[in-house]
Amino acid sequence: MKNNFSHFLASLIAVPVGLIFWVLSSNIFDIHLFLDVLVGIGGFGASYLPTQQIFHKKHLDKYKLTNSEYKYIKEQLNQADEQIKRLRSSYMNIRTIKDAKMIYEINRIIKTIISSVEEEPRKFYRGQQFFHSNLESAVNTIEKYLYLYKMPGKSKQERMQLHETRLSLLELKRTLQSNLSHMNASSYDDLDVERELIKRNADRSKKRQALLTNKLDKEKINLKKDQAKEYVYRGDKNGE
Repeated sequence: MKNNFSHFLASLIAVPVGLIFWVLSSNIFDIHLFLDVLVGIGGFGASYLPTQQIFHKKHLDKYKLTNSEYKYIKEQLNQADEQIKRLRSSYMNIRTIKDAKMIYEINRIIKTIISSVEEEPRKFYRGQQFFHSNLESAVNTIEKYLYLYKMPGKSKQERMQLHETRLSLLELKRTLQSNLSHMNASSYDDLDVERELIKRNADRSKKRQALLTNKLDKEKINLKKDQAKEYVYRGDKNGE
């Protein structure tokens, strides 16, 4: 999803072009130094922008996305990154090992979902519930839960509410795992297709090997028969 590579390639082409424009302007056209710099910058821009657009278009074609879809998904990923930063900042309020384990697992699932969309942006459409509601709900609940958990002098009812909240977080963790599984469903389907192709190719290879073995065995048998006939023929000839 990160399109830094197209910017890098465009810069790789535009920088030499800008330098060439600057050298030509300063040595051939012999105009003012400030104007030489402007010409160099203009040459850089004139080569960078179309080159970057070409590589960006290839990037979009690779993921089968329109430019508006790309911008929207990128915006959602940026918002998700902000949510992760909020989640990390709440780590200092963790007070128990079991809470640390639970939040670590939730964070791991969240990061995996985001990484999956960064690698294959079209998976975003299979995980919209995560980006539109589940992620923010998880971060908000964890923040409030950890903040209230560290408060001293809690009543029995407050401790019960915190316990119920923790159970809700465990349920939310299962929901996030379900989001991840749903997003990866197509990848598992592709894996099944590849596995079936491997199995078929292996079966074909075995059949070809079996046919070749049978052919060789028949040739060996025929060769032995020919040798036996030749031996008998020679024996009869010597007997004469």
